[in-house]
Amino acid sequence: MAVNDEFWTELQRFTEKIRQEFAANEGGALVNYDKELIKKNAEATGEALIGLGSKRSSRRFAILLHTLAQSYQHVNDDTFATRRDVYYESVWLYRSQTAVDKSAEDLARMMVVPRHGLHLTITGKGLVAGCLCYITHDDTIVDVQQAQAGVMVPDCVEGLKEVISDARYILVIEKDATFQKLVEAHIHRSFGPAILITGKGYPDLPTRQFLYRLWTDLKIPVLALTDADPYGLHIAAVYKFGALARDEPGLAVHNLAWLGVLPSDLIALQLPPYALLPLTPQDHGKLASLAAHPAISGSPQWLQQIEDQKKLGHKAEIQSLVHITPDFLTSVYLPTKLRQGGWIA
Repeated sequence: MAVNDEFWTELQRFTEKIRQEFAANEGGALVNYDKELIKKNAEATGEALIGLGSKRSSRRFAILLHTLAQSYQHVNDDTFATRRDVYYESVWLYRSQTAVDKSAEDLARMMVVPRHGLHLTITGKGLVAGCLCYITHDDTIVDVQQAQAGVMVPDCVEGLKEVISDARYILVIEKDATFQKLVEAHIHRSFGPAILITGKGYPDLPTRQFLYRLWTDLKIPVLALTDADPYGLHIAAVYKFGALARDEPGLAVHNLAWLGVLPSDLIALQLPPYALLPLTPQDHGKLASLAAHPAISGSPQWLQQIEDQKKLGHKAEIQSLVHITPDFLTSVYLPTKLRQGGWIA
C-alpha cells in the first residue's frame, strides 16, 4: 500500500477518536475541534461542536462522516476519486457540490493534513500543452503533444507514475486566450522544446500541484507570463511564493521567474496611451497589500515592479502588445525575453 505513513496513521487515529467519542456519548456531542482550524477568519477561540442535537447538526455530522469514509477507503486502497464523483454518488446526502468541498476542507484542517492527502481530488480548470507525456495512476499514457489546444491538467497529480519531457523550460500563462494563441503559434516548438500551462486566471489547486510536480521532476526553469497589473503580479506571486493566505505546504515554485509583462516593460515599450488603463483605488489597495506580504517585501526586484506600477499609474493586459504590431508578442516580445532575459527572479 503506497500511502504516506504519517497521514495514514493520522487518519486511523482520527477515525478511532470519532468511534470512541460516539460510543462514550451515545449520540450526544461527538467531535470537538478548534474553531481556528475550521474557520479562516475566526477571531474568538474555543471549540465548535458537531453532534446529533439538531437536524442541521446531525446532517452536517453525517456529511463529515461520509466524506471521512470515502477518504479512508481511497487512502487505504491507494486510489483517488474526484470530489465531483463523491457528490454524484451521494447527491441525496450532500445536495450540493459545496457541501462536499466544505467537508473535505474541514477534515483536512481538523487533522492538520494537506487537502490532497485525503485522496479526494478537485477537478482542475487548468490546461497544459507542449512537449510532455505522463503516466497516470491507472497506467494511462497521456501524450500532451497530440492535443491541438492542450489537455486538462490531471486531477490526481499525486498518483502520476511518471512525467516524461525533453522541455527546456515551462511557461506559465495567466490567461486561456493567450495560452491558446501561443499554442496555435507553436511557441512550445519554435522556441522550445517547452511546456505551456495556464490556470485560466487565478490558479486552482490541481494546476499548482501539477506545475510543482513538473518543476520537481524535470528540474527546468519556470517562467510566468501575466498581465502588467496588480492581479497579474499577484498570480505570478502565488505560483512562486504560495497563496498569500493559508496554503498547502510544498506548492511554491521557488525558482519561478516573472518573465512579463512587467510594469517596467510598459515604460520601456512606450505603449500608446489608449493601450493603457488607469489604476483604480482597488488596484492601489492591491499593490499595497502585495508590498506588505513578507515574501514580496523581502524581494527587492518584486518591490521595484510594484513601485514602477504605482509611478506609471497605469496597467495593461498582455493583449495590449498588439498595439505595437499584431504579432509583437510571438515575434518580438517572447523571443527577446527568452534569449536575453530581463526576468524578475
